[in-house]
Amino acid sequence: MKDQYAYFFKCFSHNSKNTILYLLAQNKEMTVEELADNMEIDSSTISRHLNNLKMQDIVAMRVDSPSHYYSLKPEEIKNKFADFLSYLNIKDKTTSLF
Repeated sequence: MKDQYAYFFKCFSHNSKNTILYLLAQNKEMTVEELADNMEIDSSTISRHLNNLKMQDIVAMRVDSPSHYYSLKPEEIKNKFADFLSYLNIKDKTTSLF
């Protein structure tokens, strides 16, 4: 259980991953090439980061051949944070983090 949270929070520990999440939040959906152009890094690095984010189920991918489009899963991110707070036994309903 603890490993699950470590892997989830690792998604936020790298500037490039944070930038990908930010760009997806702003643009709804982007390809690897669009992300690479915006971030000025190579597409293989973007693909690796996207794969890590997909493994944590916070980014979705849809295929419209030949392109792959990526989007953010904000509800999943909220749920994972809420699960973590529950794991820590933080149940103060007076303070809403989301």
